[in-house]
Amino acid sequence: MLALTKHRGNIFAASDYTVLIHACNTQGKWGAGIAAAFKNAYPNAFAAYRAHCLSSTEPVQTGTCLLIEPCEAGTAPKHWIACLFTSARYGRGRDAPGEILENTGRAVEDLLERLRDAEESGRSVGSLRMCMINSGKFGVPWARTETVLREVEVKEGYRGAVEIWDRQA
Repeated sequence: MLALTKHRGNIFAASDYTVLIHACNTQGKWGAGIAAAFKNAYPNAFAAYRAHCLSSTEPVQTGTCLLIEPCEAGTAPKHWIACLFTSARYGRGRDAPGEILENTGRAVEDLLERLRDAEESGRSVGSLRMCMINSGKFGVPWARTETVLREVEVKEGYRGAVEIWDRQA
């Protein structure tokens, strides 16, 4: 099972190659909540996410993950960005809490597989940091998401620990 450790502070204040994980919609919008903070901090990653969502003739599937390699220019931190597609839409049109929770488990499993593949191909991958996904604009109580995360099966070669960051001071 996935091990979670809780921390308080700035999720973005991480060493290079840390994987920063957040929940996303499939529409190419990081317009509110922590997603807006990700958009401001990682504009190139946002462009990659948006292109992924809008370039396909098929809609992005919920329950999947887009793992974006460090791509910011200049002296910006070299963080991986993991987009967990837990809801197809956002705002009032967001998926129901039960669907979001189901999608969360599948998306985290997809992330762990992608991370294993990245490491096996020789890429540098640091620790995993996740905000308290789904609990903001998607309106799912954190305790319910935490239960789903703790039930994720950690297969051979997968990362087994995730830091959960609460940005509330």
